[in-house]
Amino acid sequence: MTDRKRDERISIVLMLLSQRGELQVRFLPKVLGVSGATVRRDLAMMEETGLIRRSYGKVTAARRGAELPASVRLSQNTEAKRRIGALTSSLIPNRPLTLVLSGGTTMDFVAKNLAGRSDLTVVTNGLDTATSLTARQLVHVVVTGGTARSLSNDLVGKEAEESLRSYHFDFAIVGADGISPESGITRHSSRGAEIDRIMLEQAEHKIIVADSSKLGKTHQAKVVDVGAVHTIVTDSQANPAIIAALRKTGVTTTMVVVPPTVHNGRVRFT
Repeated sequence: MTDRKRDERISIVLMLLSQRGELQVRFLPKVLGVSGATVRRDLAMMEETGLIRRSYGKVTAARRGAELPASVRLSQNTEAKRRIGALTSSLIPNRPLTLVLSGGTTMDFVAKNLAGRSDLTVVTNGLDTATSLTARQLVHVVVTGGTARSLSNDLVGKEAEESLRSYHFDFAIVGADGISPESGITRHSSRGAEIDRIMLEQAEHKIIVADSSKLGKTHQAKVVDVGAVHTIVTDSQANPAIIAALRKTGVTTTMVVVPPTVHNGRVRFT
């Protein structure tokens, strides 16, 4: 089995835990379509990384709302993120510009869509973002210094902050872990939130990208109020009441359409 398949299985287990609170281990091989030995290996890895707790044939989430590894998040809401990336990149005018991009799995799709632009200079603290930007060797890419966060594969700390403050950006494109009309844009990590705040402060135009699962959620580290950004790009599965509340603040809130897919005879959105 590839790591990607394992990450997809982990994503399914975490989704089921968020819905049900606990799961019986004996049912997981059938649900996931793999052997009992594979399930046991997956659960052992999840327990080691602090995602779940195991006891008496059951598993529970270790902590609701915990930050997931980037490799797991990459397999979640993939089609929404792909479409958000395509739309967001289309908002960037065709002329020489200096951009700043944060890290994150949605940002990876933004970067892939910008990679064909030879008129851009892009500064980023995201290691995965930088890799996607350099794929076609056209964008001029600058990576900040700093200390790497293993969960998110981005760089944080004083060195990254000082690097960002030395620029003025035409556009900042920043991801989010939570978006709430009342609580603003939030992140799991206070160090990550500080980096995002500086990116937005140093930019003329401020864009937030996040799939609909992030809307209505609030995490411990605030980046900025919703009113401090110009545009939010999300997807059509977003709660209409939250979208209306965001638009009331004056923020341009755009949704990409995500079509339904069929999985095991059930219609779901991805």
